[in-house]
Parts: sequence; C-alpha cells; structure tokens
Amino acid sequence: MALSRSLAQVPSSDGEENFVLETRSQERNSTSFEEKMDGKRRKRKMVYQESDDDEEEKERNQEDEERKEAGEKSHGVKPVGEPVKVTGKGKERIIHYRQFEYGGNRYHLEDSVLLNPQPDSEKPYVAFIKDITQRNDGRMMIMVQWFYRPEEAEKKGGGNWVANDTREVFYSFHCDEADAESVMHRCVVYFVPAHKQLPKRKQNPGFIVRKVYDTDEKKLRKLTDKDYDVEVQHEIDLLVEKSMSRLGDLPDLETEENVEKTKRSSRKVISLKSITSSHEAEKKATEESLKTTNDFNADNNPEGTK
Repeated sequence: MALSRSLAQVPSSDGEENFVLETRSQERNSTSFEEKMDGKRRKRKMVYQESDDDEEEKERNQEDEERKEAGEKSHGVKPVGEPVKVTGKGKERIIHYRQFEYGGNRYHLEDSVLLNPQPDSEKPYVAFIKDITQRNDGRMMIMVQWFYRPEEAEKKGGGNWVANDTREVFYSFHCDEADAESVMHRCVVYFVPAHKQLPKRKQNPGFIVRKVYDTDEKKLRKLTDKDYDVEVQHEIDLLVEKSMSRLGDLPDLETEENVEKTKRSSRKVISLKSITSSHEAEKKATEESLKTTNDFNADNNPEGTK
C-alpha cells in the first residue's frame, strides 16, 4: 500500500521573486536554443522527480521491512499483510495493520482474546482487539476493548458484582493499549439477551455477556436497553445478532410470572381431574346400589307369583 507524502513549500525572498520575474520577462522576449529545448527539459525534470520519489518510497519500504524484522526478532511478534494506514511522523510514526502473528497464531481486528494478567495469580483478562500497530522501534501494540469479570467490576457504593454464572463477563467501552505479546490465545464470547436461556456449556463453551458495565458510573445496564447512543446501540445489536446466529434458536427464559401461570394452570387441571373422578365414583356407586336392590326384589318375588 503506497504511503501518502506531502511536499513542503519553501518560501522565497523578495530578491528571489524579482529575479524570477525578470527571468520570465527575458524568456518571453527570447528565441534562444534553450527555449526550443524547453519541452524536453521539462520532461527530463519530471523523470528526475519521479525517480527521486521512487527512491524515497523504496527507502521507506526498506525501513518498514527492517522495522518488521526488528520487531519479530526482539519480541516474536510480526505484522501480517499491507498497512491499513500510517499516523505520526519521524519517531512518532505508527503503522496500523489488520492482523499480526505471534507464537505461530494469527490474530485479526475484532478477535476476542485472553491476555496475560499482572500478577500471574489473577485470571486472564478478556478483550476485543480494536487496533494493531507497530512503533518506530519495531514493537507491536494492540488497542483492546475490555470485558470485566463480575469480581473485577466495582459498584458505585463499594464492593463488586456477583456472577449468576461462572461464564459471565460484562461488556464495556473501556479501551487500553497493550503489548501484542501479552495475548495468550483466542476465546469465544456470546452476547445473549436477558430473555433467552443460556447455551449449554458443553455444546457452546465460552464466555457469556448479558450486561454492559459502565466504568464511569460503575453500574450495569442490560444489552436490551434502548437508551444507548445510536452508534453504541448499533454495535451491541450487531454483537447480539452475530452470537444468536452462531448459537441458533435459544428457548425463551421462563419468568416468574410465566412460572406462576403454569402452576395455576396445573392446579386447574388437577382440580378438574378430581371432580371427574368423584363423579365417576358416585355414578358407579349408584349403579351398584340399583343392582343390589333389583337382586333383592327378584329374590323376594319368585317368578310366576302375581
């Protein structure tokens, strides 16, 4: 990918401007040999300029290659593919990429990954990769968007949140820069709306997101809340849609109201069965009583007696 360059404009002095004006006036009134060769000279200058530009770009590309090699040798991390863009100048120059390689694995923008924590006794951090950059010294960096485990997320009034499931993490819009070599490996994160049942752990291993953690207000919000900014809401909707397409049609979660309705319906069915059984028992008892009466009458009234 060609890098865009801008050429600096050098201001001229008054003497230089007068000299240029006089020269132009003489050129308009002159029919010298140089005037006849002007077209060829211009073309030659353009060729020289293009040649200079090519050399500059070759040098820049060579610097980029050396930077890649330096980063790979010193950190074991190297960028993959063509740069997306370049920001900054000189020592502050930063090259942005879509992917990088580390430990034999390739990582891309928007991958969800686990990062080595400090100290090592803590659980690995969970994050999205939002940007991949290489510094002037060859070091590879990533911009990450954090997920918070419930025990990591502080409450406004103090304390931490309690997880409803050991797989649960909270989504956030808190971003930080980290060394690319801190990446351990990819992980899977599912965004599941609150009204849906959680996927089975064995069939769909991975982290579960049901809520968003506001790092400023230190409070939780549902994925289904509709008072987010337009861009934020669009981002969340896409993440939920992507997760649901991977998980398939999850059953709706039974609410307390639905459970109570089911209980009431069950009680009605039981009552109806009890009433039906009672009626059948009474009917059977009546039939047996009539049969007994008929048998008694038959015994006390021999056949043929009038």
